[in-house]
Amino acid sequence: MGKYVVSVSLGSSIRDYKKELTLGNEVVIVERIGTNGDMKKYRELIESLDGKVDVFGIGGTDLYLWKGTRRYKIRDVWKKLIKNVKETPIVDGGGMKCTLEGRIMQFAEEKLPEEVEESRATLVTAAVDRWFQAQSAWEFVGKNKKLITFGDLLWGFKLGIPLHTLRNVYNIGTVLLPLVTRLPFSWLYPTGEKQEVNKPSFTKYFKRAKWIAGDFNIINRNMPYDEMEGKIIVTNTTTAADVQNLKDIGVKYIITSTPRVEGRSFGTNALEAAIVAVSGEKRELTLEEYQEYLKKLKIEPTLEKLQD
Repeated sequence: MGKYVVSVSLGSSIRDYKKELTLGNEVVIVERIGTNGDMKKYRELIESLDGKVDVFGIGGTDLYLWKGTRRYKIRDVWKKLIKNVKETPIVDGGGMKCTLEGRIMQFAEEKLPEEVEESRATLVTAAVDRWFQAQSAWEFVGKNKKLITFGDLLWGFKLGIPLHTLRNVYNIGTVLLPLVTRLPFSWLYPTGEKQEVNKPSFTKYFKRAKWIAGDFNIINRNMPYDEMEGKIIVTNTTTAADVQNLKDIGVKYIITSTPRVEGRSFGTNALEAAIVAVSGEKRELTLEEYQEYLKKLKIEPTLEKLQD
């Protein structure tokens, strides 16, 4: 009998799916269930499925925010969403972010050398959400602060301040993360239908960058549709409709950190849940174990050209 994992998300239910993912010799049923930002519904759903599925993925939020290799628990997630889950292991995609995404800009550099030669200008929407992706981008630009913008204080902490070095992100994270992770959840993440609405903000940072990396919900919510021609999006969960929209607005390439099945890429939390299910372990794996499974299962980022 195959494995069954469920990604329970605070995001919109219009992005729900149920698909088969083949990993090695195992078939894993991966299902996403969105709760449209309803935290009570989320808690009731995940508690009702506890012990009935192999692994949970946490979607629409994270269990932790990162500063370097240190992670900080998001209080509301632990206290209000998953507190009563006792049997089924839970992951949030952090293992995939630390491994698959840790070299993603070097993957881009290898696959698209002509695009790299044209420009390395990069926007990372949030380093504390994807620290290893941010490190990859920092290495990609050659530590030239004129070429990179980290958007943590633009869209994450909503202070309207761009950051241009990873050290600055780290120092600010030291001060803010212990406080921010204790704030009401709604202050940290847009949920439900809010994730689907395009409300361009701080657009000059999108305009100056050729490479735009980060969570797709943040990118899609804030990017200026009329200024995206020729851009390259480096992201995670996207549907066939998302990809078509990116093509329509002129995005040249999309790179997703996870495999694409039947037109959509899986969220990092869903892929991580599937790998944990295949492993047979009843816990989050170590980074070394994730690396081992990624190599064994031949999982790597996906590159798709959108313009001729």
